[in-house]
Amino acid sequence: MTARLTCTWTRTTTTTTMMADRSLLTAADLRRLVPEALRRPAQEGARVVALHWLTQLCDARARWQRSSMPTALEPGAAASVPDAAYGTEAEALHRARVALRRLRAVLREHESALDGAVDRRTLRALRALGQATNAVRDADVHRSWLDAEMERLPAVARDEALRLRAMLDRRETRSSAAVTRAFEKHLDPIVDRLLARLSTYMLLHRVGMPATTTPFARHLATRVERASARLRRDLESVTSVDSRDAMHRVRIRLKRQRAMLAPFAKSRPALGAWYELATRGQDLLGAVRDADLLAERALKAELPALHQALRGVALAHYEAFTLDWCARIDRVMASCELAVVELRRDSAPATESGMPLEIERKYLLTRVPPVAAAVPPALIEQGWLPGTALRERLRRATYPDGTVVCWRNVKLGPAQARVEIDERTSPELFDAMWPLTSAARVRKQRHVVREAAYAWEIDVFLDRDLVVAEVELSGLDDRPALPDWLAPYVERDVTGEPAYFNAVLARDELGITRNDLS
Repeated sequence: MTARLTCTWTRTTTTTTMMADRSLLTAADLRRLVPEALRRPAQEGARVVALHWLTQLCDARARWQRSSMPTALEPGAAASVPDAAYGTEAEALHRARVALRRLRAVLREHESALDGAVDRRTLRALRALGQATNAVRDADVHRSWLDAEMERLPAVARDEALRLRAMLDRRETRSSAAVTRAFEKHLDPIVDRLLARLSTYMLLHRVGMPATTTPFARHLATRVERASARLRRDLESVTSVDSRDAMHRVRIRLKRQRAMLAPFAKSRPALGAWYELATRGQDLLGAVRDADLLAERALKAELPALHQALRGVALAHYEAFTLDWCARIDRVMASCELAVVELRRDSAPATESGMPLEIERKYLLTRVPPVAAAVPPALIEQGWLPGTALRERLRRATYPDGTVVCWRNVKLGPAQARVEIDERTSPELFDAMWPLTSAARVRKQRHVVREAAYAWEIDVFLDRDLVVAEVELSGLDDRPALPDWLAPYVERDVTGEPAYFNAVLARDELGITRNDLS
């Protein structure tokens, strides 16, 4: 008899007041939801971030239109003061462009989590809008650069820079009008439809199975990690100031990384560190690009002295980038990896009520794989407080760099998918409670090897001949293949076997196994 898969659908809504429906969320609601997005289902987290950038785009566009609209003044009347948050017309358009760029990056990077919410027509419209604003952006940047650097140029190049500055000024009015038409043509027809599609998503739930979802943090960690591999490859291709294609790819990848992480950079230290590093890299590459574009303008305008000076500026920015990034590529990639690790800490699966779940597979090994042995281990000390129905665990982890982290932990439910509640605690409280665990303790060394989206933990017990591998999963359907470096050393899958529960393996100070623990 063939088994039939039965499923139910659950509809969840995240919305914004930019539509007429009064039940929709406001922009203030979105600001409140964004910090929580990492722990929400991937489908919802991706939509919250996309809606955030969409509201930012529409708001900046409205402010730019107000600042660019000519105002008829009575004789002696004062001109309107620019918006304090957005400043000049150029600054308002810059904010609109940033929001547009980040919206496009989020829609692209989270395509799988958005599961069809954004169609090709919408993506084409947003791309066309971005292209239509490029000319104004480039002209604004180039005018600003010429104003700031004019006095530093050689005398001949300075005279040519004044001529180029006048050319850019003559193009400004035409470009602004083109941007206004682009917003009307490309954004206005799609904004309501995009809001509606991003405001609702479907969750697939199997009848009879625990209701678990992949958290947005895990999805985001996977996207950042995959992009980092491509980023390293592109960085290695930057070999000279003429490696324009490779530098362009690096700059675009850094833009996408920043777009994905920007909403969380201030609340997560490792994400913030990687975000700031990516910002510096993008700025340096942007300076190379802008100097190159301005040099091309000078060449077309037959301004050879200015062209030569600008090529020298591009070379200086290139050398700064290669010194800070290409020559220190391992440091750069380590910063990205720390961001991935921090995201994974936020990515534990959860029940429908929001209780964190531990879903893992456990394997008995014949010995420590050489790949794992090469990773410096952390010392893990665990002890259980006395109890029957409720067993609280204390854990102290001492990492290779000397960092010590202490935790309290309670697990409830079957081994395959247990509710797990963790709380970090101070070393002082840990030391006060640790003596109570003398009847049930485990000490082991843990080697962690990261493979794709998974962290494989190889535990080597210090009081017996036992090596176990564990891997935490995003859901009950998650079945990662054993890595090539691990598979030859796996004796069997022991997930759910009580004999391999840490609490069962725990011993008292006399070496007596606590087989009555569960």
